Amino acid sequence: MHRIVETNGVLDTCRQLGIGFVPYSPLNRGFLGGNINEYTAFDEHNDNRQTLPRFTPQAIRHNYQIVNILQRFGRTRGMTAAQVELAWLLHKAPFIVPIPGTTKLSHLEENLRTLDFTVSDEDWRQLEHDVAKIEIMGSRYNAEQERQVGK
Repeated sequence: MHRIVETNGVLDTCRQLGIGFVPYSPLNRGFLGGNINEYTAFDEHNDNRQTLPRFTPQAIRHNYQIVNILQRFGRTRGMTAAQVELAWLLHKAPFIVPIPGTTKLSHLEENLRTLDFTVSDEDWRQLEHDVAKIEIMGSRYNAEQERQVGK
């Protein structure tokens, strides 16, 4: 959801130097797959999402607009929101290689089936346009973590 690498020169540098780029948490810790909502309770002992500003109930409610767009886009093509997100990243550039983490075999199989779909360039442009209109609510990390990553 946080796409700063598209504007801060990271992707341009990767393209110019022939370096691969692996997006961190390409499904935004499960959020973009549509399996998290404002009522989701995160385990306070082993899940740090409850400490991240983008996972407050208010931010989830607001940012779910993106999931709705991914779901609408996928519904007409037989794709899940997660498959749309992964295919979109794969389409952006050949050096972008999303590696989604999962603990469930069914999610792994769903992610692998992403490669079965073909979407036109025009449809990807429309998706890009629709998603770009939404302003993300909630920082990527809490203040201390943002400081550590140089924000």
